[in-house]
Amino acid sequence: MRRFVFLFLLLISVSVFSQEVKRVVSLAPSVTDNIYLLGGNHRLVGCTSYCVQAVNDGVAQVGSAVQVNVEKVFALRPDLVLTMQLTKPQDIESLRKLGIRVEVMQTPKTFEEICEQTTTIAQLLGLNEKAEEIVTTAKQRVAEIKQQSRSLPSGKVFFQIGASPIYTVLQNTYMNDYITFCGSINIAEGLKVGTLSRESVVLKKPDVIIIAEMGGYGKNEKEVWETYGSIPAVKNGKVFLISSETSCSPSPVNFVSALEDVFRFIKN
Repeated sequence: MRRFVFLFLLLISVSVFSQEVKRVVSLAPSVTDNIYLLGGNHRLVGCTSYCVQAVNDGVAQVGSAVQVNVEKVFALRPDLVLTMQLTKPQDIESLRKLGIRVEVMQTPKTFEEICEQTTTIAQLLGLNEKAEEIVTTAKQRVAEIKQQSRSLPSGKVFFQIGASPIYTVLQNTYMNDYITFCGSINIAEGLKVGTLSRESVVLKKPDVIIIAEMGGYGKNEKEVWETYGSIPAVKNGKVFLISSETSCSPSPVNFVSALEDVFRFIKN
């Protein structure tokens, strides 16, 4: 009898999980970006309040990656919920207990892992061909930039992604690839924690300072850094703002867009 019940439940689960995904809820802006990139946005029935494009398109909001409204998600009757590790385990478990399929994506640490994640999302949505096209194009452009960067001097880069406290891009993150792919050195190389003081940045003498916009904070930070005339980046007019939407939201297209900006900043 127990074996019969087990087989019955197994058949139900296989049936549910193998059906075509027509209704998707995304609990992470980067996942939503990938869904749009793949052309699957017509299947998106729910998103977070931080998924700008989807919100502008009128997609129902279900909270954030950290604060999920489980009842709202359930009411949307999704075939699939895609999220990142920021979502609380208890919320994921609650959704699964309601019979909803939930796939948790790992935070990509390299450009290669970004491409793999896009491919995984495409497989879940049955959009494999589109993913292959996107990834191939992105890898070709990245290879071109890496080749062109061989002629650039190997300078030091400070890439700021947070204020109060100041936070920098660390090694072993995909954002570090922006720097190394352009043949430069991250001033945070070897650090385990991303918080820095202004004094420590000054002492490291970066040749280029890149600041993620972070709403209005980026502009304010740029103005502050430009008062530190002893820093080579300031002396040479190489303090730049970069879009948070492209640099901090991992998809192959966003990565290439941000990499092109970083290459231009370092080259000019």
